[in-house]
Amino acid sequence: MQARRLRSRERRAAEVRRARHRRARGKLRFATGIVLIVALVAAAFGAEGFVKASRSQRRVATLQAELDSLQQRIAADEHGAASERRHVRTVAARASSAQKSVKHVSWLLQSVPSEAQLANVRNELAPYAACMPQLERELSGLGISWRIDPAKPASDYVRLFTRAPMSASCGAVLGR
Repeated sequence: MQARRLRSRERRAAEVRRARHRRARGKLRFATGIVLIVALVAAAFGAEGFVKASRSQRRVATLQAELDSLQQRIAADEHGAASERRHVRTVAARASSAQKSVKHVSWLLQSVPSEAQLANVRNELAPYAACMPQLERELSGLGISWRIDPAKPASDYVRLFTRAPMSASCGAVLGR
């Protein structure tokens, strides 16, 4: 009987080992299943994140291209606006000049001198007009002499001279 008991104990021990092994294998399978599910969920989230990141990168690239285009348009618009401002300033200056000219002509028309005033001006200018040929001769004969000594700056000079002297009457008129 002891041999029977021994066999029966061995059988039980073997069954217990097999049961433990089955339980351990079941736990291992359960843990492996859980890890596999977590891995699949993580892979799904990773794939979805990759797709979203790819879309975001494409969107960022598109927005950067639009930004570059807008910056070029802004630069062109600023250049055009500066050109228009210059043109407006030019037109305003011309309009102001024309307005001043119109005012001056209006003033001149209001202050047209009388015949007596014109005769007085003619009488004042006649002596000067008579001296014009002599002044022209004096200017055509005008010369310059100079001396520059870098060693002695005190002795430097520049002189104007003429070969055609002015008459006494023109000198008196011009105040010489």
